[in-house]
Amino acid sequence: MMARRFACVVWLGAGAATLLGATPARAAESDVPRLHAILPGSDGVYERFDGSLALAGSVGCELEDGQARGALRLSAHYLWTAGIYARYADAFGSDQRMARAASFGIDLRPLFLPRFGLDLEQGPALLDLTLDSLSLTAGAYFAQPRPGDFGDQRGFETGLGLGVPFGLANGLWLEGRAERRFADRGDDAWLFTLALALHAVTWSTDAHRQ
Repeated sequence: MMARRFACVVWLGAGAATLLGATPARAAESDVPRLHAILPGSDGVYERFDGSLALAGSVGCELEDGQARGALRLSAHYLWTAGIYARYADAFGSDQRMARAASFGIDLRPLFLPRFGLDLEQGPALLDLTLDSLSLTAGAYFAQPRPGDFGDQRGFETGLGLGVPFGLANGLWLEGRAERRFADRGDDAWLFTLALALHAVTWSTDAHRQ
């Protein structure tokens, strides 16, 4: 058990190093003057309208019945609200009952646009972004039991997630997620994930910047 937890910590550390290596470009961007500059964290948007599409990638550790697996997750949201996700988890050859699993589905952040429209984004940025990151997911999963083939276990999953940013919307986040899997084939299970994520708003246009 200790070996599995140690492997999980190493996996998180490697993910943190990878994500931190992807962030220096932001420092160069901050040197570029912008029109209508505002103080960070004072507008209730926190960079989320800099583009139409918000992308995120995370690396972390998921636990199922006390068994740890490394997990990768990708998501894309329109206007930081309605989106999709895909995830892959692997036990890396350990003698767990599930060797690997993949899932995909929809990911909805229901609080951001209503709170923004009601002028409830009053700060501080950490509070607003954390509340707005609340996400509801629903999708399908396919897993490979040990022994067995990929897809021998499959079913429906739904979950609830929350994230805490290290700055504004663009950049590093710490994310947690709890999910329930309902199996068509296999066993129902609870899943808990802790991950480091890198968020980036993309597809910016001149219209967004003015």
